[in-house]
Amino acid sequence: MNNLLQQCLLLTALALCNPAISEISVRDDLDREVTLATPAERIITLAPHATEMLLAIDSGHKIIAAAHFFDYPPSMRDVPKINTLGGLDREALLGYRPDLVIAWASGNRPGDLQWLADSAIPVFMSEPKNLAAIAATLEKLGVLSGEAEKGKYAANRFSTRIADACQQRRNSPMESAYYEIWHTPPMTIGGKHWLNEVLQLARLHNIFSFVPRAVFTVSMESLLANPPQVILTTRPAPVRQQSNARIILASPTLGRPGPRIAEGLEQLCQAL
Repeated sequence: MNNLLQQCLLLTALALCNPAISEISVRDDLDREVTLATPAERIITLAPHATEMLLAIDSGHKIIAAAHFFDYPPSMRDVPKINTLGGLDREALLGYRPDLVIAWASGNRPGDLQWLADSAIPVFMSEPKNLAAIAATLEKLGVLSGEAEKGKYAANRFSTRIADACQQRRNSPMESAYYEIWHTPPMTIGGKHWLNEVLQLARLHNIFSFVPRAVFTVSMESLLANPPQVILTTRPAPVRQQSNARIILASPTLGRPGPRIAEGLEQLCQAL
């Protein structure tokens, strides 16, 4: 018994002397290791989808500042908003004293991302490339925020909801579709965008999936040469009256790589 007690005391002493034993570590979407000594308590999110991920794992109360956006839920009403458009408000970010920043690898300015990488602040770079990566990120953020079980639950719930979103269209014929990001100049998605996977679930085929890019500006000539059967947009415009395609107003949630994609996909399949 005495030997057992001595061993327990020794292990406890080692743990106290070596904090690395209890460190939390995950790999972000750029395959960078993100390590925290303890679960994050003061988190800044620099992308709407990152904010939605933390809300999905019940860690919204740990968000001390978030990127400006228009349709956050009421629970985010009193959370300070930090400017990211036209450049990150670096002074404000440092003033919040975050112990974790969730940045958007393709949505935040490169100079700001480099500044964050050079800082002493732990940064999780978010850049989901597909639906599975969104589920994986929910789990990782659960680990970083000390809510591992809630992260797993949110990931499973997201995957299940995505799988069930378009059951009524599983036997529908595939239709060609144009996803409009912006109308003047016309901007859309190419074959490297994660939304192609979402469209496939709705039995839609992106007419510009052959373009090896994620987002690009397309000419009116290309649009006329590739007439779609369906146009997906979040903002109707008079120019589309020239098209014979069915125009579907898509939920803005469909265009953000976060858990609310499931909501947008459900609404899309109902509209189709």
